[in-house]
Amino acid sequence: MLKKAGFRQLLERDAWKLQPNDCVFVTKNQSTLFAVAVGGAYKPGEGLSMIGAHTDSPCLRLKPISERVKEGFVQLGVQTYGGGLWYTWFDRELSLAGRVIIRNSSTGALEEHLIHINRPLACIPSLAIHLNRNANKSFAPDPETHLAPIISTTIMEQLSGGEDGEISIGGHPAGLMRLIAAELQCAPSDIVDLELYLTDTQPACIGGLHGEFVHAPRLDNQFGAFTSLSALVNSLPSLEDDSNIRVVCLYDHEEIGSRSCQGAASVLTEHFLRRIIQALADGAAVETVDNNGGGSNAMDSTTSIPSAEGCIFERSLARSFFLSADQAHAVHPSWSEKHEPAHKPAFHQGLVIKHNVAQSYATNSQTSAIVKEIAKRSNVPLQEFVVRQDVPSGSTIGPIVASHLGVMTADVGGAQLAMHSCREITCTSSVDHAVALFTGYFEQLANIMTNFGHAK
Repeated sequence: MLKKAGFRQLLERDAWKLQPNDCVFVTKNQSTLFAVAVGGAYKPGEGLSMIGAHTDSPCLRLKPISERVKEGFVQLGVQTYGGGLWYTWFDRELSLAGRVIIRNSSTGALEEHLIHINRPLACIPSLAIHLNRNANKSFAPDPETHLAPIISTTIMEQLSGGEDGEISIGGHPAGLMRLIAAELQCAPSDIVDLELYLTDTQPACIGGLHGEFVHAPRLDNQFGAFTSLSALVNSLPSLEDDSNIRVVCLYDHEEIGSRSCQGAASVLTEHFLRRIIQALADGAAVETVDNNGGGSNAMDSTTSIPSAEGCIFERSLARSFFLSADQAHAVHPSWSEKHEPAHKPAFHQGLVIKHNVAQSYATNSQTSAIVKEIAKRSNVPLQEFVVRQDVPSGSTIGPIVASHLGVMTADVGGAQLAMHSCREITCTSSVDHAVALFTGYFEQLANIMTNFGHAK
């Protein structure tokens, strides 16, 4: 999407050169992404219009030694990632996706490959009701013993193992390692390490009597990632007149607390934004030298903005806004008592502004007002949500980024059902509402922030 729209990739290890109207992106660990579009009217010290979402979702990850043979079946040992509704993973066709590190047989160099074997490979069968009469009263699967997916029988694994009949390679089922090697066109012995996750094989679809529901895995938070990037691309025609830097931050590891080198709780965001702002300041300094015709008294091409213009990063943050885009709980018709009576997000009623007095969400009256003004100008309906006082509140990246950067922040999201299920549900209109609001946010935030302040 980004490359097709004209964005160019920057590498962390390289020096960056930027100027107004540039569109770039950077990745970290191939799981966190920052996309940037610099306003054509940007000057050092102007603000940042930021939207943040996350790329991860609750799932099952293979253990370092995953091969497990029991009762004539070959299973995969897995770890639970995040707080999933694990019973929803039973009786579903599961595929594998993730990252594999191989040693190039020709050069000896280590190579990193993303892989998605998009066909049914595994399943976690339920125990028959005849053997578990209380299953419909209480079902709490043990994550260690009950969530191990079956991928084959030992008989077929041995018959498919070639002359030696081996059933294990590097601690993983031999058949699986041979399949991965075939996908990557290498030998199983070339595989150095892997990081694989189980995924729902069934593709997303539109459903409901009137075609109004989106049924899909990982809506939390592929919804936020897709709609924020779509809005950034959609807003490019107005980039020339914008004085802000437009940024989309897509973080890994939100579901497990964000405390990693590529998570929102790391110093990554600050480092990235500092480098972007400094690269633009360096570019402005070079342009000043060029316009002055150089000479012995001019700054050279490595000189930044003079010290009198210092604290550019801090000044920029004071003019910035972070919009955290993560999903919200729609009211469930069969469990409506779980919602606070006056705050029941519904399908087709707009995006949700999320509030929490204990700062599980970072929204306050100032930031909520700015979101409402953007929504009004963009003709997007809004809803508001607070959790019941007797129900613990979830949280997301909004408060983390707000506390690390000290920027104005609001938490919003699309209403959805079945959050953290293997398969979740939202409404089609939420996608349109999110793209429209986020596009309006990028196009209008600088103007709104300039005119926002204390009454005189």
